[in-house]
Amino acid sequence: MIRNGIDILPAVYGKLVGRRNIALVTGSANIDAAGRPVHEVVGRLAGNRLKAIWSLQHGFFIDKQDNMVLSPSFFWSARGAEVRSLYGEKLLPDPEWLRGIGLLVVDPFDTGTRVYTFVNHLAMLLRWLSGRGVEMVVLDRPNPLNGRDREGNVALADHFSIVAQLPVPMRHGLTAGEFLSYALSYYGLDVPLTVVQARGWTRRKYFANSWTLPSPNMPSFATAVVYPGAVLLEGTNLSEGRGTTRPFELVGAPFIDPFRLASELKPLKLPGVRFVPMFFKPEFSKHGGRVCGGVLVQVTDRDRFRSFRTYYELIRLAARLHPEGFHWQQPPYEFEYLRPPMDMICGSEQIRKAIDKNIPFTGIRDGIEREIHAYAEAVRPFLLYS
Repeated sequence: MIRNGIDILPAVYGKLVGRRNIALVTGSANIDAAGRPVHEVVGRLAGNRLKAIWSLQHGFFIDKQDNMVLSPSFFWSARGAEVRSLYGEKLLPDPEWLRGIGLLVVDPFDTGTRVYTFVNHLAMLLRWLSGRGVEMVVLDRPNPLNGRDREGNVALADHFSIVAQLPVPMRHGLTAGEFLSYALSYYGLDVPLTVVQARGWTRRKYFANSWTLPSPNMPSFATAVVYPGAVLLEGTNLSEGRGTTRPFELVGAPFIDPFRLASELKPLKLPGVRFVPMFFKPEFSKHGGRVCGGVLVQVTDRDRFRSFRTYYELIRLAARLHPEGFHWQQPPYEFEYLRPPMDMICGSEQIRKAIDKNIPFTGIRDGIEREIHAYAEAVRPFLLYS
């Protein structure tokens, strides 16, 4: 049985926290193994020493659909708690938020993909906390996509943002505790950091348990499996299926011929996946209210499936087959107003430029593999699980 950090916390709470006042960083949908909300579990342990809850992107109630949709801070009368938004007018706290706080307890629901902002935002928070005398405790969870497989190019330092705070690949293979431990070392930060490790998980395991709704368009484990490549769609004018019941699995646009796209993908013999030609109509977001042609990405073998390669090729072929309709999205994207969103998502210009040149993934694969090898060596000292 796998137990998350929140499941271990009651047994170690007194030793870790004592009588200090705390702030909890989490979302309303995060739960323990018994299905109890994390905020409720921590609230019972802390009592009136839980002074505030801090929320990340998509808001505490997981009600904000897209990037750069800000959440206000508010008083949650049902729980008698201040909920302070880290994804509001500012992305970092006001110093007064720390008044009387000795410890931050964080329980992020990460999806195993670098672009998912939660752990990047916490790395930003760690940098802000450095030297302020406040400790952080991470209630760790397994990486849902396993801790062994990695995909995609490594983000470059000159492209760091809220979707890339560290030089990691798109599918990074780290838990939140490992990611933040690496961040602490990478930036040389002065923040006492304790990780309450999950138990019963090994790096080869996927982890779909306790899946709730970390964000509106991450409704299921199946979404997380395709996300490391599907998120590239956000840098294009192709619909990533927002506004449908199959976000990131449906891909298309009004100008796409679904049958031609599916037939062009088939000879690539991409492992662990098939493409079903489809028509769909997003109710909102890109092409909202319009019928789109495209494909449903069906994963047939998740161990062989490589999402980054799959969606790279899907975008490349869509661009080649429909040059009159396809284009890259323009800024802003996640508070970046100059660089193309695709470059922010990838942490590099490399992927966009390769697609513009119609280079198959095999033409860039060796370079990416070298980057991943160097990355694996860099993070080895921070791995907490075998």
